[in-house]
Amino acid sequence: MFDSYRNKYENVRMKRVDGVLEVALHSGGGPLVFNGYVHEALVGAFRDIGDDPENHVVILTGTGDEFCAQITPDGFDFFTRDTTRSSARVQRPSRTFSTSRSR
Repeated sequence: MFDSYRNKYENVRMKRVDGVLEVALHSGGGPLVFNGYVHEALVGAFRDIGDDPENHVVILTGTGDEFCAQITPDGFDFFTRDTTRSSARVQRPSRTFSTSRSR
């Protein structure tokens, strides 16, 4: 399962040894520049990580001298752009949720 998502995300580098997953966030190999596209990708990445029963410990870290010291407005137009196009960088799986409860 790990091989199906380990290289899937542009700003996330992952390696796993004996159930310990290291997740390094980066932009071009340096410190992460956070934006809307990164935000969307992290939702998918964390879903993949959480769905993998072989991940027992997750270490979240950054790359370079700073951890996410910059943010840009790019991609934060979630409600006005077509997020199904390649600019979203990651295709979101469809999920169905039910709000009904059993009594």
